[in-house]
Amino acid sequence: MFAVLLPVKEFHQSKQRLAGWLSPADREALARTMFEDVWMTLRSSIASEHLLVISSEPFVTNRCREEQIPCHVETDLPSHSKSVAEATRWAMRRGVTSLLSVPIDTPAITVEEIATLAGLAHRYSVVVVPSADGTGTNALLRTPPDVIAPQFGPGSCALHVAQANCSRLSHRVYPVASLAADIDTLEDAEHFLSLNHPCRTTTLLREWFAARNELRRGFAVCS
Repeated sequence: MFAVLLPVKEFHQSKQRLAGWLSPADREALARTMFEDVWMTLRSSIASEHLLVISSEPFVTNRCREEQIPCHVETDLPSHSKSVAEATRWAMRRGVTSLLSVPIDTPAITVEEIATLAGLAHRYSVVVVPSADGTGTNALLRTPPDVIAPQFGPGSCALHVAQANCSRLSHRVYPVASLAADIDTLEDAEHFLSLNHPCRTTTLLREWFAARNELRRGFAVCS
């Protein structure tokens, strides 16, 4: 059985690298908005039993309960890699044979891209969707789910490929434009807006950039 895993960090802990631009409340709002966009795409393309969530964020766990989506509730705040590893074991106990892990900070992801990645599970044991700079991992598809260990963060793309090579597994590095468009920095946000993807995150970021530009114009007039 193919399933998509959505790990969700508590919103108030998210997007720390945007602290120089956004207030804690704004960063929390951004995380919630990105979750809503990714959630809408996943819910429109995947049957309820094929969507799995791991999180300790109350907003997310309540949403899962309301919509009857399987959710593994975390009791601590582990790293992204440890969350995915824990969820992998849980997913396999549920009978999942192929698992695609996607992040919430790629709100431009499309139904078609998810379907394409699901199809690759029939051809490769490991599919790594790299970050924009090609070094990190933004999504990871494994068949079976425990065929390699998840190792997210800087340099993780090469680490995942090395694991696959070491075990002589069929694998592919498969860039996906929308999944590369994660939002961790101000520059990432500017790039995301350039995609003109119609979603709540785009609307929110446009409002913030408009306010930022208006503030700059006000400073220019005063000086």
